[in-house]
Amino acid sequence: MAVHFTIERSGHLFSSRADGGAPFFVGCQTSYRDRSSGEDFEGLYNVPRRELPKLAYKATDYRGLYRFWADFIEPTSKCEGGNFLTLNTYDRARFTWGFGQFGAHVPDGDFVVFFRDMIGRPENADYFPDLAVRNGRIVKITGASPVALETSTSTAPLMDYLNPSTSAVEDSEVVCAAKLIHWTTNVAQARELQVMHMVGVFNRLMREADARLGLDGRSADVCLAICDIRHQGRAKYPAIQSALRSNRPLANLLALGSIAYPERCATLKSEITAKGALLTSKTWSRQNGDFV
Repeated sequence: MAVHFTIERSGHLFSSRADGGAPFFVGCQTSYRDRSSGEDFEGLYNVPRRELPKLAYKATDYRGLYRFWADFIEPTSKCEGGNFLTLNTYDRARFTWGFGQFGAHVPDGDFVVFFRDMIGRPENADYFPDLAVRNGRIVKITGASPVALETSTSTAPLMDYLNPSTSAVEDSEVVCAAKLIHWTTNVAQARELQVMHMVGVFNRLMREADARLGLDGRSADVCLAICDIRHQGRAKYPAIQSALRSNRPLANLLALGSIAYPERCATLKSEITAKGALLTSKTWSRQNGDFV
């Protein structure tokens, strides 16, 4: 039977109860203006907030499954909040989730692929019983005819389902967030899916970047900086190529986007430095499609 979620609000703070249980924190209402478009957004965020459980991604918990890749994704996880429960609904992605900050706005993108797998889990009947995956696509079950929420060209209906507008915080937006927070907090396999998909994202980014930039034999610290840049989208390939060809490739890669995103770039630099030889001792092998 589906879990019933209720909403509680205190000022700009939103909490929820699942089947009348103890309240848990969902997020804070915030406003944001996109500097490039001038568009205004209203939505939720929850990191960093002391009310949010510290359900942090730790590479040591997943080395047994993913070996070096568990460490390779960790610096970016720290840049994105580091928490399996990280939520953001206040920008053009409309709904961004998890320690990898998967965004719902990209067709066949990281969030969509991850959410399909979540919907395929047995617990989905408790959380999103009106959603299913049919012919590889997320659909909403409404009577006899399922309604597609995403295609190869658009996720607009899915974004509308998760977050109906960019100008206010709606009840359905809070409830969708509460469902994912409760599910991820209580089911370890939901957290494992985040890790599996984040490793998959970075493996894909490495293969794509190698095809464009020729990264065979490059050290993992340099490769990680490139993957983080591409994951966030703060620089394009020509700028990355220019940094790679310089006499200080890592430093120049870390400088890309540092004016617009100083905190993120500083965190990435610190986390790469902290990994030390764990990164510098590994190089990308095109033949193996892996680090060696």
